[in-house]
Amino acid sequence: MKYITQVIKALLKLMLISLGVVVLVSVLVYVKASDPMPLWKPLCIGLIAWLLLWAVLVLMISASLKKDEPLDKILAEKGCCDEWLQKHSEIYPVPDRSQKLRRVDVLSYLGRYDEAKAILDSLSTLPMNDNETFEYHNARLDMLLTTGHYDEAIGYLEKCRKFMDIYSGTNPMYGAVYGCNAGVILALAGDFDGSQHYLDAAEKVFAAKPSMSMAIPKIARTMQLYALDFIDRAEQQEAETAQYIINDTRLTAQWQKDHFLDSLKRAKRLLPANRHGETS
Repeated sequence: MKYITQVIKALLKLMLISLGVVVLVSVLVYVKASDPMPLWKPLCIGLIAWLLLWAVLVLMISASLKKDEPLDKILAEKGCCDEWLQKHSEIYPVPDRSQKLRRVDVLSYLGRYDEAKAILDSLSTLPMNDNETFEYHNARLDMLLTTGHYDEAIGYLEKCRKFMDIYSGTNPMYGAVYGCNAGVILALAGDFDGSQHYLDAAEKVFAAKPSMSMAIPKIARTMQLYALDFIDRAEQQEAETAQYIINDTRLTAQWQKDHFLDSLKRAKRLLPANRHGETS
């Protein structure tokens, strides 16, 4: 859900690249053919194959979206809840890696640390490419931050920070989401300069994408200010962010607004005075 815009853009990019490959291969077949043939023959065969493959892919994506309709309905009516988790288990009795991370996201939001951690621990034993490793680390950082395991979040960021920073340089949008988590965690660690660096960079990336809501970096900024105990500035930022979320036309579903507003209300938990009950 968080990355639907990026997924669509990635698919469009893949379509263009694959089309270019088809044209290139068709030209090579034409040039290297032992018997003379018109260029349109290999080109037509390649385009037909390309269209058939993408038609199958579109049908698979459509079927997947239809499969998720009950989950989307629950989100629209009740937000993240136990009912969503139960329905998710029914629809995906043997979830793949992507669906497990999706489940972790909801479990973390509900504060169910042990269950979320168990899923992430099971994923940590699987081979991962750089993209999967990045998603895994960010999911764990988000889980630790959301469930109030602040000391553990600080320690884990130290462990994965070098890799995450390098990866973020090649994937700015994913890096911006990570930057929001990193910025808040560093604020919890008392590193004001480091926190500012990540949040400033994340805000610039989000701002450069007109189709993207600024809700996530604005909430992260509110969390940062509370974590640093800048109460007056934090309260002002919280009020401004709440108004932004309410009025943001890019958040088309009411459950999205409700979800972000609830996340914003939780920002006060990061005040030093409120961390005495932190789970460690």
